[in-house]
Amino acid sequence: MLAFVAVLSIALAACGEYPDPTSVPVSTPTRTPAPTNTLTAEQIALIRSTCPAGLPSPAGPHDDPLRRFPQWGADALTFAASTKQCGDAPLILSRMPQMASAGTTFSSPLQYIDRPCSKDTLVSYWAHYDDDLIFGNPPMQGVLDAGSCVRSLYFTLSDAGRGASQYATEREIGLRRAYDVMRGASSSPWVDRTLTLRSGLRLTLTYPQDDPRITLMFLRLPDGSRRGTGYEATGWQSLPKLVSGQIATMTTLDGAQTVTLSQLRQTVVELARAYAPTTILTSLPSFAEGSKGDHPDHSSVGRIVAEATDAGLLDVRAVTYAVGYPGASLPANLSGELLDRKLKAFVAYAAHDSMIRCSTPQQCLVRIRFGDWLQRHYQQRHDQLVRSSSG
Repeated sequence: MLAFVAVLSIALAACGEYPDPTSVPVSTPTRTPAPTNTLTAEQIALIRSTCPAGLPSPAGPHDDPLRRFPQWGADALTFAASTKQCGDAPLILSRMPQMASAGTTFSSPLQYIDRPCSKDTLVSYWAHYDDDLIFGNPPMQGVLDAGSCVRSLYFTLSDAGRGASQYATEREIGLRRAYDVMRGASSSPWVDRTLTLRSGLRLTLTYPQDDPRITLMFLRLPDGSRRGTGYEATGWQSLPKLVSGQIATMTTLDGAQTVTLSQLRQTVVELARAYAPTTILTSLPSFAEGSKGDHPDHSSVGRIVAEATDAGLLDVRAVTYAVGYPGASLPANLSGELLDRKLKAFVAYAAHDSMIRCSTPQQCLVRIRFGDWLQRHYQQRHDQLVRSSSG
């Protein structure tokens, strides 16, 4: 027993040679906050090297605030950096809390570029600058009257074979003036900007500075002509040829941008996902009964939208098609205030279209073909389409 006590005393004495653990400062390892997105180190490096302005600084070598951004914001910033659209970073940062709280996923830069719409949105797709005014009205007017929003994409420069010309430029001006009339405003400044979409296509956006209800988007492909063959001056390019596979690409007339059919399809879907429209409006597709005799550009745009709908990429309940040229053979169904307002908008446009040459409602009504089209509006829902055997 005495021997055990002696050993224990020696052991305790030996322990006394080391400092009291409670007197030694203990450094707690710094824990890096858990990431809230899937950003890789390479993506963070890209964002910081390409678009550094306005980003929060790293707190340490292993603590970058970008890792704690919501996934929507991380994806949007990565896209802005990869496409060198760094000027949009402040918009992304300002919209991030709202998008994150809504559980939104990033599908297009249009989500932060375009102004939010407080009501429902109509997304429309047209071949030419007057298609919506002739075949899409009165519904387009009704959307604006309700305080809802219109977001429209025009595929061609509507150049009638003249290429990038004053004629096409004037038609774009006329379209803006028509929408000024439809929104009940005197001519006021419109803002233009260019934007690269996730589809890879670059669009020009134009919208009234003081009215968030309207955004028009121009791709500016060559007009395909009434025969669908295109024009010699623009290299015989046309949407019907692209849709049918006769050509693999088209080139825009304002910036030598090469466009594929796949990109057009992706763009149609991207706009719909960005704006979540309650209504999608376009021209009757080429495979539908009632489209024979329409402008081939019209029915080609309609076909692109219809095929995306058939593939389940667009909400079938939202998609509606306007009858084009063939509607002239149907009974006139517009009169009174509906027709008057449609004509006022069209006259504002026509003042800038030297091929139409009508400056009053009455002049437009007696204009060959245009008068018949303007006095009619017929449309079909996607689930009402009768598909022709030759389509």
